[in-house]
Amino acid sequence: MHWFMFDFVPVELLHSIFDYLWTNEILNSFLNINDYLDNVIVNCSGSFLNFHSISRPLFDLICRRLRPNHVISLVLSDSNDTPGQCQLLFSRFSIEQFSHLRALTLINIDDDSESFFTGLDKIESLKFLEVTPKHYNRYLQIMPKLVRFVVKYEFVVYFESFIYITRIQLLHLRHSTLTNCSYFMLKDIFRYAPMLVSLNISIMFESREQIENFVTINHGKSPIHLISLSVSIDVFSGYNWSSVIISRNHVEQFLVHTPRLRQLELIVDCDGNNNLSYGDRWERFIVERLPRLRTFYFKFKLENVYRNEQTVLGHFHTPFWLDKHRPWFVAYDRQRSLLFTVPHFAHRSIAYSEMPVLPHSTTLPIEQHARLYNMITELTFDSIKNEPDYCYKEVEKLVLIGLEINRALIDLSRVQYLSVNSSSWSLDMIVQLIWYSMPCLHYLSFNCGLSLKYSNSIIPLEQIHILQMPFFAYSANNENFDWIQLFSRVERLSITVNSCHELAILIDQFNNISYASFTVNNYCINVRRNLWEPRITREWLVRNTRRLTTLDNNSFTCRFDNNNIFKVYLWIGEDCKQQTTVCHCS
Repeated sequence: MHWFMFDFVPVELLHSIFDYLWTNEILNSFLNINDYLDNVIVNCSGSFLNFHSISRPLFDLICRRLRPNHVISLVLSDSNDTPGQCQLLFSRFSIEQFSHLRALTLINIDDDSESFFTGLDKIESLKFLEVTPKHYNRYLQIMPKLVRFVVKYEFVVYFESFIYITRIQLLHLRHSTLTNCSYFMLKDIFRYAPMLVSLNISIMFESREQIENFVTINHGKSPIHLISLSVSIDVFSGYNWSSVIISRNHVEQFLVHTPRLRQLELIVDCDGNNNLSYGDRWERFIVERLPRLRTFYFKFKLENVYRNEQTVLGHFHTPFWLDKHRPWFVAYDRQRSLLFTVPHFAHRSIAYSEMPVLPHSTTLPIEQHARLYNMITELTFDSIKNEPDYCYKEVEKLVLIGLEINRALIDLSRVQYLSVNSSSWSLDMIVQLIWYSMPCLHYLSFNCGLSLKYSNSIIPLEQIHILQMPFFAYSANNENFDWIQLFSRVERLSITVNSCHELAILIDQFNNISYASFTVNNYCINVRRNLWEPRITREWLVRNTRRLTTLDNNSFTCRFDNNNIFKVYLWIGEDCKQQTTVCHCS
């Protein structure tokens, strides 16, 4: 389509299309095509902003045209690929200016002070809050007006950890997700949120007593009005696992107080009692106690199962489980002692030498087995043994270990992420494979030492936007290699270097990168070498790189991590002279 054809697209239709896109996606795809589109974009009534893993130039562009009182949904992240993002945004706008904000997601933010979360309470329109804390935060609260509240602790929170929620009546809370939930959080949610209909929790136990507290948490109280429930259970590996075993009785004691459930997901990642595999008992419990249940997903890790697949699956061959109106098909992986529903818990990642599921280990009809192959999005080519009966048509990530690829059984044209894990692959072979067979590839990772000798004339791989080389420091002939000729469009770089000097050279060579992560080789920062290795600081980076010297002081942020290995993270914008000017229309 010629760009001028957009002039004939009605504004209402463009607005309908934009409703399905984040504002940053709209700007990145449609801005500066023509004046008509620019005017439509600038006058959109609501903004949905996702700043997670955003490039710095696009972030700056959005901030220059941002009208905070038009923002409806906002995702902020201080993760390593966008260090200092929150501070940068709130140095330009106050939180109170986002007066119509309805949904806010905070990922690993640096500013988790009381004043920040108090400021959120002033936004009357805020109904959805999702937080992934960097560490335990005693100021994290559920505001009474929230309808949806999500906390995803990335570190382990044990069942009896004293992490609590403000004890106020949560009359509007209807949906909650609590990753690594504690007993006190769960107890408060049940006590103070009478309108809760959807709950997703994961719990880590340390003792049998904690399990008993969990299953009896609602004994003597009114039934819970939950319609959708997801529970994931695990046990702290530092304790004696044999003393903490989850049985079907534990699960039933907890579920007996949720008679209105329509959707249920159960995951037992620790050793589960064999009675979890008794399909006839589950059938009786569901019929008597959960009559409204229409969706049931489960994945159980079973202890000491001595029965074969046919015996285990025999419980699930009844009309109840195979009902055509809501078939609940089951598979059993004897090697991993896993019993799970398919296709919901079918493998998404697999080695080529394996099979998604063996024909005799599932109740799924054989004519539907192709569905399991189509669910594989990550495939590892380790070796070619027996050819499978079906093709892998939906693979997005391909991992190369062996030298052989059976191209007839995988659609390489759909691959977006290639990971080379074997030094047997030469750079010539990799470039040829990408150039001729992988038009959608944009993420390339070399997870091995690599010889950078290149016999042919270099074919530029302009499609590669993300490049990862954790073993670059150990690769041969890397000093004189012309990186920019091969990877001229790389925007995100993650690499291991041998020295500060090498780090500075790469920043200047990859002049399009918006994000960079540098790991300094441990061997090169030992006592002897460290005598003449400079200490890397923000000032040192500015002094020793041409690119950062030309930038305004606020045009890049950086983070240094010296916990176990020394890492440098950069989030780089454009020179002020190169920035695109966008007209603000009222």
